[in-house]
Amino acid sequence: MDCQGYREVLSARLDGEAGDDERAAAEDHLAGCASCRAFADGADRLGRLARVGPAGPVPDLADRVLAALGVAVPAVPPPAPEVPRLSCLDGGCCGGSATPGPVGAATSACGCASTCGCGCRQGSPCRCAVRAA
Repeated sequence: MDCQGYREVLSARLDGEAGDDERAAAEDHLAGCASCRAFADGADRLGRLARVGPAGPVPDLADRVLAALGVAVPAVPPPAPEVPRLSCLDGGCCGGSATPGPVGAATSACGCASTCGCGCRQGSPCRCAVRAA
């Protein structure tokens, strides 16, 4: 039997139609033929894809299962409160820098670092405001 004949047996094996003797002969052939092994692997993969599909929607039973096991469902913690932070209105934190000024650095009346560039250090109205994070 040539490779084409063994490949037909391998295909019949996937459908459950190959006899025991044919399957044994094909398995022996696969041990020495890389090309037919690649064919068999691809056919097996294709057969799985044809048989297996996505699962349909199912109800969420987690709470019922946990209750049946006597496991208490943890309460969802409340969201963290919004913390106001000082930010410049003209895009970015203090002069466009994403990092705050050095610890202990001089600040203006509005609380901005002296390097902020918001205008209050130059006598202009401050462009900074307290905003929620």
